[in-house]
Amino acid sequence: MAEPEEQSHAHAQLPVYHNDHLCADAIAHHARESGSRIALVCEDVRLTWRELDGAVSRLANGLIAAGCEKGDKVCMLLPNGIGSFTLFWAAARAGCVIVPLNPMLDDASLARLAAASQGVVFFADADTCAQVDRIRGDLPAIAADRYFMFGEDALPGWRQAEELTANAPETPPNVKVSTSDSMTIFYSSGTTGTPKGVEHSHFGRLNYCYGFGAGLGIGRYGVAICSTPIYASGTMITMLPALYYGGKIVLIPKFSPAAFFEAVAREGGTHGFMVPAMYVSLIQHDGNPDDLKTLRVLVSAGQTMPVATRDALAKLIPDAGIYEVYGMTEGFFTIAYPGDFELGKRNTVGKAGFLEDLRIIDEDGNELPTGETGEIVAYGPGMMKGYYGRPDLTAETVWLSPAGQTYLRSGDLGQIDADGFLYVSGRKKDMIKSGGINIYAADLEEVLARHPAVAEIAVVGVPHPRWSETPVGAVTLKADATVTPEEMLDWVNGQLAKYQRLSRIIFREDFPRATYGKIRKDKLREELADITF
Repeated sequence: MAEPEEQSHAHAQLPVYHNDHLCADAIAHHARESGSRIALVCEDVRLTWRELDGAVSRLANGLIAAGCEKGDKVCMLLPNGIGSFTLFWAAARAGCVIVPLNPMLDDASLARLAAASQGVVFFADADTCAQVDRIRGDLPAIAADRYFMFGEDALPGWRQAEELTANAPETPPNVKVSTSDSMTIFYSSGTTGTPKGVEHSHFGRLNYCYGFGAGLGIGRYGVAICSTPIYASGTMITMLPALYYGGKIVLIPKFSPAAFFEAVAREGGTHGFMVPAMYVSLIQHDGNPDDLKTLRVLVSAGQTMPVATRDALAKLIPDAGIYEVYGMTEGFFTIAYPGDFELGKRNTVGKAGFLEDLRIIDEDGNELPTGETGEIVAYGPGMMKGYYGRPDLTAETVWLSPAGQTYLRSGDLGQIDADGFLYVSGRKKDMIKSGGINIYAADLEEVLARHPAVAEIAVVGVPHPRWSETPVGAVTLKADATVTPEEMLDWVNGQLAKYQRLSRIIFREDFPRATYGKIRKDKLREELADITF
């Protein structure tokens, strides 16, 4: 019989199981199990799981051969496409951190964010190379030979991305990646002086697969139509589960209603994610509704979808359930299911998602009881690691529960009803304080959106000589509308409490917008600040 020391020594020599299975690992799994099935479609290009797996490994090996090491940041300025999708997963497989940047950024913002990420390599294409060239001098960490472009002919100063894969093996690189390693840095804002790079681990991104995969029913036969760009965190809501569970991913390089109709009809799309403005454009499009008959799940996020828009969308695509997601790039989410609306919860953004927890707090950080409005704070397994390189900004977002758990301060106002459903009133800074009374823009927008001539709306507070602030509605109209601003104002105010009434309605051609069409209320407020009363 072995002595205790011998038993302990023998036990120490036993192999240890490592059971991490990350998002990127799913590609190799499906290549083995379903290699000939279509995994990825972008316009006329179609890749099987086996082809996608090989392409990802070749590019991952190419990154390593070019000198990229585990933890290095890989910047890309690319639209949806085979190149950007492959690079996203190649960086993950190589143990690098992908930094998708927004081509809509101005030069100064792009340079600021790319530099803040500490990127060591940059990828672009023929449409974005010129912008990157203008900021090279602001990116000293990226060597001159570390600029790569996708496309047939490399421009001066650029190397073709295909150089990295020409002689690279299709076998996965020998890089150990764990759940705690960083996978992505998404910038939530490129329009202020302080860049906020939201850093997610592989574990955090994995929870998109578990939470949204189950919540939205995305599985092996799901077909996710990705209308929003890969640099937008909302795209991950359907893209990650579809990849993880072996569905089909369809990329639309540039969204238009016609492109969406065509992609759904051609590929049999089952799941779509868009923001309300994009759904409004679908409703107004004169396409054939039969093209959309395969859709089963429509996900809306970014801004609350007005009930009138939801009703019009349900009429256009009656067989698709409409799901409203509320959350932040930083990592928590709620889902409102079609059944929630049918139960009378018409304005809710649903309940906390997979293993999420929500609380409402007052200005002093005290938790508020059911039904009271305050700041939404949340915790979930998909939370960010923090703002990259900015522990000071990360610290500002933390609320500690009495039990010591860290919750994210959302900056949004809302309340939770007795059944656990969350209702969002808007950003704290968007709350309108008129004559000492708090007015929530979301309440006014809900009424205004019901007017039959309205296409899209936003309510903001503007300066007022007597009331300090007063609510003003900005509206874009449907094509056949004949109403006047005064007529609409009378109609809306007749349905509001006296203290809520709008002071004016402004008709507009469009709104200032952020990523994938979300209305920028800060810019709108600036544009309307000079209104006189």
